Amino acid sequence: MVNDFDIVFDVLRSLWDLAPQDPRHRLLPLDRASLEEFLPRLREFVAAAPLQMKGTVDSAALVRGKIVSMGEGSVIEAGAVLDHTCRLILGARSVVRAGAVLRHEVVVGDDCLIGAHCEVVRSVILGPRSYLGHFVYMGDSIGGRDIMVAGNVMMANTLVEKGQIGLRYRAARVNTNRTNLGALIGDGVRFGASSTLSPGCIVLPGLALPPHVALYGTIDGGRRRTLMKEFARAWGDK
Repeated sequence: MVNDFDIVFDVLRSLWDLAPQDPRHRLLPLDRASLEEFLPRLREFVAAAPLQMKGTVDSAALVRGKIVSMGEGSVIEAGAVLDHTCRLILGARSVVRAGAVLRHEVVVGDDCLIGAHCEVVRSVILGPRSYLGHFVYMGDSIGGRDIMVAGNVMMANTLVEKGQIGLRYRAARVNTNRTNLGALIGDGVRFGASSTLSPGCIVLPGLALPPHVALYGTIDGGRRRTLMKEFARAWGDK
């Protein structure tokens, strides 16, 4: 008999096309253990990464934490802030724009962008070609390749009433045993501006979503169609 854990983790395993031999594969929450142990695995991954400094750090960037690795052609712009807790891996040709704040472990793939005045905390951006626009908050989250996050998108990672965060897909529900968990974003997702993702939000690959929406649970093709109809009804030609 298929249980809720099987249903939800089958969904999670569909989010990212990452080769098993890629070292970052062990960071993906593909079963209960890897979901619950995401933070210690992330810390271990960053601590074990080879030191590499092939990028450029502007002298006016505020680096209080540790840059573990910068790939060739990567850039940290003037005014970017690496908090004293930060441990950063930044892929080749990736950019951290002015005013961005990075805290705790942050892993960014190749050809990615963390836009102006974003805040990224304990998160993984797999890339390549994944972009956070300006004023994005990304906490305790994983983003896939080829994602685009427009400005003012908030990925909430804690509940208002403190407690453990759940994942759900239709009628299936799973307790994560985690009090900090943001969004799990599949490959090729596009977010419109000024949207909010509730803790534990799952977004299936390839979906383009309208602006100014509140997202919760799992966003699949059916939920996307409903959101687009509501957007067209509210903002379409009268």
